[in-house]
Amino acid sequence: MNAKNKQNDHLNQYLKQGVINQDSLVGMSKLPDSCIDLVLTDPPYGIASKGKLTKSGGKIVSTSQAWGNDFQDAWDDMNAYWEWFKPYVAQFHRVMKDGASCILFLDRKYTGLITYLIEQEFDLSFKNKLYFKKVNPLPGIRKNNYRSSIEEAIWFTKGQGHTFNFGAQKEMTQCYEGSIGKKTTKHPTEKYSWMIDPLVKNHTNPRDLILDAFCGSGSTIVNAWKQGRKAIGFEKNPEFFKMAHARCDQVQTKIAEEFQAKELLRQAA
Repeated sequence: MNAKNKQNDHLNQYLKQGVINQDSLVGMSKLPDSCIDLVLTDPPYGIASKGKLTKSGGKIVSTSQAWGNDFQDAWDDMNAYWEWFKPYVAQFHRVMKDGASCILFLDRKYTGLITYLIEQEFDLSFKNKLYFKKVNPLPGIRKNNYRSSIEEAIWFTKGQGHTFNFGAQKEMTQCYEGSIGKKTTKHPTEKYSWMIDPLVKNHTNPRDLILDAFCGSGSTIVNAWKQGRKAIGFEKNPEFFKMAHARCDQVQTKIAEEFQAKELLRQAA
């Protein structure tokens, strides 16, 4: 079996699994060139410094209190972070089709520099920044700064003719709003559906393939499936993988049940 056939076999295997318990750098290296329509991911970026807050068991605590060493800062400076992240971006670029998009959630302190570095070192074009406003942000415990209510993502495209499904004018701004109610899982940085749904809708078409290289609790995967897209997610943390796998199994079962119900109605008509 030649290398291309092996890569296609890996792709088909990953599609059946949905979420894979593996470092995405290893997993992506087994994928064929130009097979992905959208990279949509939330890489680690030092979010869990001791001062950051999250919700755990209904209480507001620091992320390090909630998850211990799994969410400690791992990089001494931005240079060290980029040296770690650059091989992942190289794989994103390789597996993206011409016309594909790449959307990265990042700390607002780093979006400008990461945008510059990606454009300098890879043939990816920056298109826009995306903003996600939480209408009910966590309280300011120290009361020495504004409450943190905004998350940011940066959007790149590869080649010409990228997919962008422009809807109603009033909806097509780069700013999204939503609340941070009860999470689906206990993952400390779970992305809410109101953040993921429009990105899947706007940047892909039905049956397109989405890659989440750091899939955490599986938000990208389940939202992709619900909108009729294919998706692959990698998560190397065993505990997070279990969360994502269980969540994806539930969604797959629900989708299958809904399909069967629709088919029965069609046959009865």
